[in-house]
Amino acid sequence: MTAGVDGMRDTDRRERVRRAWQQLATAGARRTLARGMVIDALAGTSAHLSITAIHQKVAEQRPEINISTVHRTVAFLAEHAVVHQLAWPGEARYGLCADPHVHAICEECGTISEIPAPSLAHAVAAAGDATRYDIGQAGLTLFGRCPACR
Repeated sequence: MTAGVDGMRDTDRRERVRRAWQQLATAGARRTLARGMVIDALAGTSAHLSITAIHQKVAEQRPEINISTVHRTVAFLAEHAVVHQLAWPGEARYGLCADPHVHAICEECGTISEIPAPSLAHAVAAAGDATRYDIGQAGLTLFGRCPACR
């Protein structure tokens, strides 16, 4: 197994890309260059990136793709639950949707950690059953201080 960008294993990155495209195909969305570049940028890191950071990664390979295209593409991917948005002072952060997880954000340094939470899927399903909502996305964000900032 080889490590890719930001230590992400290539097999993990490929699986994240595959799931994103599968989700878009299920929704009837077509493949475009911009969607592929944004998905690749997010799949290659475990970090949550701002639009500016996503654009920088995309522009390294395709400088003709401008930041407004990245912004529209991220909005489209969020509408289709391929990416999720974390509210952030100044500029929102985005990451690929994955298995149910919780975000823990350090209030001092801004580090974002994803914590697997398989029981979150059960809680979301129960909430959907109780309210009769068709819940497309759910999230839980915890704020505190990371080990490095304590």
